[in-house]
Amino acid sequence: MKRFDFNKGWLFQKDGSLEVQEVNLPHDAMLFEKRSRTNPAGGASAYFSGGRYSYKKKICTKDWQGKNMVLQCEGVYQNAKVYVNGKLAAERPYGYVNFYAELTLYLHDGENEIEIIADNADTPNSRYYSGAGIYREVHLLVGGDSYIKPNGIKITTENDNIVCVKTDFVGEGEAHVSVWDGDCLVAEADGADVKLTIPNAKTWDEYNPHLYCCKVSLLKGGEAVDEVTERFGIRSISWNGKGFFVNGKETLLRGACVHHDNGILGACSFRDAEYRRVRILKEAGFNAVRSSHNPASKAFLDACDEIGIYVMDETWDYWLIHKNPYDQAKESFESWWQEDIDSMIGIDFNHPSVIMYSIGNEISELGTAEGQILCEKIAKYVKAKDPTRVTTCGINLMLASMAAKGKGIYSNDKDKKNTNGSQTMDSMPTSAFYNVLMNKMGGIIDKMAATKGADKVCDAIAPFLDIPGYNYATSRYEKENKTRPEGCFVGSETLPKTLYRNWEKVKSIPNLIGDFIWTGWDYLGETGLGTIRYLHKKTKENAYPGLPILSGSGVIDICGHPQAEVGWNKIIWGLQSKPVIGVNPPMFGDYNRAMSMWRNTDAVESWSWEGCEGSKTEIVVYADAERAVLILNGKEIGSKKVKECKAVFKNVTYMPGILETVTLDQNGKETGRATLKSAAKDTMIRLSADKNTLYANGQDLCFIELNLSDRNGIIKSGVDRNIQVEVSGDASLQGFGSAVPNTENSFHSGIYRTYYGRALIAVRAGYQAGEATVKVRGEHLEPVEIKIRIK
Repeated sequence: MKRFDFNKGWLFQKDGSLEVQEVNLPHDAMLFEKRSRTNPAGGASAYFSGGRYSYKKKICTKDWQGKNMVLQCEGVYQNAKVYVNGKLAAERPYGYVNFYAELTLYLHDGENEIEIIADNADTPNSRYYSGAGIYREVHLLVGGDSYIKPNGIKITTENDNIVCVKTDFVGEGEAHVSVWDGDCLVAEADGADVKLTIPNAKTWDEYNPHLYCCKVSLLKGGEAVDEVTERFGIRSISWNGKGFFVNGKETLLRGACVHHDNGILGACSFRDAEYRRVRILKEAGFNAVRSSHNPASKAFLDACDEIGIYVMDETWDYWLIHKNPYDQAKESFESWWQEDIDSMIGIDFNHPSVIMYSIGNEISELGTAEGQILCEKIAKYVKAKDPTRVTTCGINLMLASMAAKGKGIYSNDKDKKNTNGSQTMDSMPTSAFYNVLMNKMGGIIDKMAATKGADKVCDAIAPFLDIPGYNYATSRYEKENKTRPEGCFVGSETLPKTLYRNWEKVKSIPNLIGDFIWTGWDYLGETGLGTIRYLHKKTKENAYPGLPILSGSGVIDICGHPQAEVGWNKIIWGLQSKPVIGVNPPMFGDYNRAMSMWRNTDAVESWSWEGCEGSKTEIVVYADAERAVLILNGKEIGSKKVKECKAVFKNVTYMPGILETVTLDQNGKETGRATLKSAAKDTMIRLSADKNTLYANGQDLCFIELNLSDRNGIIKSGVDRNIQVEVSGDASLQGFGSAVPNTENSFHSGIYRTYYGRALIAVRAGYQAGEATVKVRGEHLEPVEIKIRIK
């Protein structure tokens, strides 16, 4: 079917409001809601409120008389209903899956109205920021009497050079299949189920993510009546007690758990945003991502295909037991889970990056007979739909073993209490209560993964999964290796601060295939989960006033800036030899430092802290060496033994200048060095755009990194300012913000405060060619501007 962009010019209205706005999709309605501590979802959804929203668009069918028309919605959160001229054409409760609405039967000659309802009014319904509305793209598919079905091309590979292509189409016709490597035709055949041999085939993996194009033409009388092109990669996966193999080569997964939101863009999925995120994750050393806890967008998978990152695509955060009063566990889940799997696999099938399907996250009912029966049923259904990939699950053994004893944390009743009636911790949702429990008892939760109760859960569900995934269960690894040596398993969710010890286990245990840290990229909601808070010693006031908005658990912040800790990760993985210096912000001498289970460092790769002269700080050197020597302004101020690729220097007095580390091996020979310099006194706004030209398609984004620096470009981490951004011309401001953990500002207002001297601007192209101007002003700073061409 021909595919038409259907994202422009929707009329948007919230229930209860008279205001009607014209918006272009993707659009996150929740991001424009007011934030308040009184909102029922609380910190889980970053204190945003819910709502029910209508999107309307007119369509004239005169150019498509007698055609079949289908609307494709890649993501609508949630309880979506599609109406055509007032008649219900489709619905989909789950907010994270692609679905289709058949329009043809409901259309008449002339003008027609399509309305999409997104109902997110009842909250809390998520443990993290969900967004709301039509937050992924919408397309109109048009075909004649004979056409290739949406997701009707299924491509698999054999023996590293044989491609199997199955075509599912409606009506009459004959399929002609051709495979292209760039502009070169490498193979072709006729038929709806064909095998093609690719000469000198190039395989796909993280190092060489080579992609081919498969073009399928549906022919009638020798003429093409429909045509579909799919990208694919030639790659094989296998696994056993000796490890996980891609194209026959052992592969260890350096994994990042990521949520679906795009930081300052909210839940909106733009191609440019997804590609930028995947590129930064790859540069940070990750070779795998887990789409926690819902299916990834098509644009994200496209980026993983092209850049070379393996994907564990995940289905749901619940099955039968509610984690929030208004989530879609139990009744809705039981009615729709098969369709949800069909949707995910339909999108994923031809993506070589997808190597695993996770059928759930921390499903406590895995400890019960009912949950175990359902686990087997779901796993078999997934395998029947796609036998080429791994089935797994993110298993929390503490939650499952507690549920086995009838003492589960989460509720099986759709109310505001769990089964113990404990709406504890200031009436927080029970999902938030678990996070508090984890912060206080993280070590105990890990130890519980090796108990006899956990053994029973593993023994019951392991036969249903190709590769079990264990969340916060490192104590289980040795036992799992001995219990099931013929199979393998993965650390599906772990703490960033334990990466060194976890990776030592990955290297030493042959059937432990990798580790996924929580999280690789920070996200909205679950506020304060990993944030290191600074509370005044006398007043107890937070150093960052305002409502919490971020989780704070990512080693890359919401703007895409890697923490100093990313250097530690890369050194542990053997990807980097140069040491890294991390400096804990020295401006908090009058504050107590409160850490979490997820984060134990706030170190910044900077020695530019204006106004902090004489203040004490802690410095950590990340290195693969025997010792690290710290030098300030030419004078040695300390030498420390490196343990677990870290050397920690406490009570260092901040003094502007040059901070340097030299690392040594056991013979005292230099192995590396790193240097940080303080900025000069002048402060200026420096803008760096990732592109200067956008296409007038309503979808292209330009990301502009905003730094407060001196004339030499050294970022001033201790000088934060309120910044104002204005975009004029043929583009608009899609988002502006920073990684500050608490704020009263919004990402769409154009006003935000920098965080450690940094912020990020996202500019969105319109549908008109021309030029856009981005003007930036700040307190006591010279204004600057940057121009972007729209073509």
